[in-house]
Amino acid sequence: MIDAIVFLGIQGSGKGTQAKLLAEHTGFWHLNMGDLLREKSAHDSALGREVKRIIDGGDLVSDELIFQLIGQSLSDECPGIIFDGFPRTLPQAEYLIQHFRLARVYYLDLAENEAIARIEGRRVCSQCSENYHIYNHPPKKSGVCDLCSGLLITRADDAPKAIAERVRSFYKETYTLKSYFEAKGHLVTIPANKSIEEIHAMIMNDIYWD
Repeated sequence: MIDAIVFLGIQGSGKGTQAKLLAEHTGFWHLNMGDLLREKSAHDSALGREVKRIIDGGDLVSDELIFQLIGQSLSDECPGIIFDGFPRTLPQAEYLIQHFRLARVYYLDLAENEAIARIEGRRVCSQCSENYHIYNHPPKKSGVCDLCSGLLITRADDAPKAIAERVRSFYKETYTLKSYFEAKGHLVTIPANKSIEEIHAMIMNDIYWD
């Protein structure tokens, strides 16, 4: 089985940032489910168009499709995997337990109002997909990518209607996974209102391998 680490938390809690930092430290692959779905949605295929429709509406992709995408993204060369944006439902959590050797689940705890404020400030380059935040990680020139001079835009799933639906879905389905993983002894709660460096230090001080 492949070793796995999971980041859970409301949208905007910093899961992607911390997963990326931990991947750089451990050498594990970082699988951001949102990025994977957006990549698929850009393909002009039946699957791509269906994924795009779901993302634009702020809905969650079916468990079966998620499992298929994960299987396609892994190989025998994978030294370990850090999941960001997966699992989001109980069937996905059970799939994780059955198919991976779970080391840790980090729950990044952040108040809803602060999470929404963070999401609303996110921007992405329309050409190279580099990520920015108008307050926490602004470009040198407003609205323009530092790397390729592309126009910075708001992602479709960061629009107000989509944000509201994603937050609703988080509390309806994903939040319940906190108690699921806690009961299995995997969960570590990290306050997500700290700096990026402070949160990363907390994770590095905790992580261990059996």
